[in-house]
Amino acid sequence: MKKIDLSDVYGNTRGIPLTYKKREEVDSKFLHELSRNKHIVLHGGSKQGKSSLRKFHLKKEDYILIQCTRGYTLESLYEQILKNAEIDYQLSLQKTIKGGIRFSAQIEAEAGVPFLTKAKGEGGIEKSNEDPQTKIYKTFDIDPNEPNDLVRVLNANSFNKLIVLEDFHYLEEELQRKFAFDLKVFHETSEITFLIVGVWLESNRLTVFNGDLSGRVININVDLWTYNDLKELIESGFPLLNIKIPDHVTKMIIEASNENVGLVQELCYKICEKQKIWETQEDYTFVGTNNMVIEALNSITNEMASRYQTFMDKFCEGLSITEFEMYRWIMFAIIKTDIDKLRKGISSNSIYSIIKQYHPKKEQLQSTHVNQALDRVYKVQSKHKLQPYILDFSHDDLYVVDANFLVYLESKSEKELFKTIGIFVEEKKEFDF
Repeated sequence: MKKIDLSDVYGNTRGIPLTYKKREEVDSKFLHELSRNKHIVLHGGSKQGKSSLRKFHLKKEDYILIQCTRGYTLESLYEQILKNAEIDYQLSLQKTIKGGIRFSAQIEAEAGVPFLTKAKGEGGIEKSNEDPQTKIYKTFDIDPNEPNDLVRVLNANSFNKLIVLEDFHYLEEELQRKFAFDLKVFHETSEITFLIVGVWLESNRLTVFNGDLSGRVININVDLWTYNDLKELIESGFPLLNIKIPDHVTKMIIEASNENVGLVQELCYKICEKQKIWETQEDYTFVGTNNMVIEALNSITNEMASRYQTFMDKFCEGLSITEFEMYRWIMFAIIKTDIDKLRKGISSNSIYSIIKQYHPKKEQLQSTHVNQALDRVYKVQSKHKLQPYILDFSHDDLYVVDANFLVYLESKSEKELFKTIGIFVEEKKEFDF
């Protein structure tokens, strides 16, 4: 029997787990939309399989990957695209109209190719000193803020790969907005296609930034995991390791995961680890108990406790010192809300109702104070460099997009959590909105 490592079956890995589960409404839709020459947005909660979906269906030679990070500007984003497209470029001595830096890019063409026709109107033609008979170079002057310039260079280089922007949510909101307008240019003037991957639940975020993208961008919600999807995923690992997780334990794993595939994978890994199942077993082995699931959850909670305490502390600080300390009280409302409701989203009205009952300045508090603060939830997390993002506010609902944070909240008492955020109340009330 061929031995398979546990880490190739369960757990969160850099590669594609052997237990990858295809979903009709996600995988089939993704494959279909790839052929429609439209930009695609993969969105959903953290560790819900967005990157795995891309890795499973696309060959590395079919795309270039840009890993978005904080601090990117439009110039640095487009510079990364040039670099990954293997286009030779350098800073130019010339300036843009707005005083910015220009790039000078060189594209190579084989001898005999009618390059002048293909790149008419651009810079000068140069022959290679090494082999003047076989190489010709075309020089392009590029404004790194101008998508039309990027299109001309990529087209001249016969670029035909998908451009993947991973972790798009890390870009500043204003940059996301600017890029949403450039996407229309890419769609209208070329066949260049972007695959944008981000942690949010709003189905049309880029279209909200730029209404002209309607019909030009396809949104795919990768957050859609059913009980049966997760059950089949877990069971697909049994023959690979020659094990069996009892049905009642499988059920507990799925329920404890809050429908998050990353957490399901990690729980399965920890349970196998507990029984020292590191690879395919010689003999058929039963693995896991309900107590082991509880122990695994506690282990995950303990590992992440410091991070989540820091998150809560920094989030409560908000953007500045204000009269109502709205972000502290938004966190209070999160603590007071049932876990399943947090996963499905809690409305701004519900948050306001909870805060209104306890806030020391409840008489002066208005719903607009809460709504304005919720609109800046993204900016607060960005300011304090809280990543990956844990909260997402869209379509008037606040979501927890990190399933492990839900596990953390569930593992602590209200009293402990209130102490963390510096709010103390005596009474516990239930809310049913």
